[in-house]
Amino acid sequence: MITGSGSLVFTSEYFKILIDKIHDEFIKKHKLTQLPKTFQLYGYGAFDENKPSLKNDFEALGSEFINGKYLYDKFREFEKGKPLIKLNHYYKTIILLFLGYQDYEVFLAENKPSEDEFDKQLTLLKSNDEDITYYYINYYFGEDNTILKGQSIISKNWKKIQHIFMYPLEDGTMREYYSHGNIKRQGDTLTIKTNTLSGDRYIDGASEIYYLGHRAPSNIKYLIGTYCTFDLFTNTVAGRSILEKCESKREMEQKSMDPSIPPYIAMEIRNKRIVNPSVVPKHALELSSNSPYASLYGKLPGTYNVTFDFVDGFQEKLKFKILKSNFEIVTLTDNVYIEKDRIELLNKGSVINFRFNFSGIIALERVNIYFKSYYLKNNSRNQEGVFSGIDNENRLVNGSLNVDFTEA
Repeated sequence: MITGSGSLVFTSEYFKILIDKIHDEFIKKHKLTQLPKTFQLYGYGAFDENKPSLKNDFEALGSEFINGKYLYDKFREFEKGKPLIKLNHYYKTIILLFLGYQDYEVFLAENKPSEDEFDKQLTLLKSNDEDITYYYINYYFGEDNTILKGQSIISKNWKKIQHIFMYPLEDGTMREYYSHGNIKRQGDTLTIKTNTLSGDRYIDGASEIYYLGHRAPSNIKYLIGTYCTFDLFTNTVAGRSILEKCESKREMEQKSMDPSIPPYIAMEIRNKRIVNPSVVPKHALELSSNSPYASLYGKLPGTYNVTFDFVDGFQEKLKFKILKSNFEIVTLTDNVYIEKDRIELLNKGSVINFRFNFSGIIALERVNIYFKSYYLKNNSRNQEGVFSGIDNENRLVNGSLNVDFTEA
């Protein structure tokens, strides 16, 4: 659902349809055979408050005073040939309630004078999007390694955004952090720059990018993107975020307070976060806790011949190399492509872990490889290890392996 906050412009032809519908509904509601005189119909001047009038009907639907002459004046504009008629926010809302429609887009579609006129009026309706507010739940992987929620409110024709980040406390309450930002559409992406309240002033906050394709933002149920900002501990962080559209402000508020995370969100968000500690290294060994093992990492480039020995006696072979220039992994086995790879030095650099996802002609679909890093410290170029993974028939497999290494 969309919430309007401004006026609405009608073509003269659609305004005539609107007025006719109001008159028909008035006659039907009060079981009249014809419309009363103008004063009485619209409810202004010397009209009888005890008899039916649109002023009384409209005031019964809302909570504000109705100026009966306002709608009459708009009708006079139409009679004088004005091509466009503007109704203020309150009148456009009350009329919609009076006629029993959910929104004006439905009204326009059900009362088409012609396709051209419908398209013209729909354009006027859509051009008023600056007065529409959209409500989203913002999911991201945050502090303390948990999935967190926030409220994201988009307005001003997709030019303004407000984030309200929700942090659950031990006593069951929520702590809220606010940021405000500007949205720019660039091609098929949305870029967002926000400011966050710090003390009594706003400072630069997060940068966000979301992919749109070539669709109108207002029609998109999910926005998937990335953010870069400071966390609560002043670490610089980056990660993935997903905005899920809500039908109303109330739904957004209810969902943001619910601690449960939908599984379709959790599987896409969990652990999708990069954290850079707030440190300024004096030399390379202080970049991270893994930096002291960089000398071993630097010896990884070379050619690897790996033989996998499955527990059932089957063998598979894989040959690949790690480039010395940029540590890229390149397969040397025909008809095998490494889709994803990862290298880690574990246990203070004593164990090497390769993780591969394959496509092509190979018995393994994905695999974790572990072996000692001793070969990097001495002249031995042969090393034994273990592996576990999934084969190309979706079975869980494991076994031992042998690695022959040739230095680059």
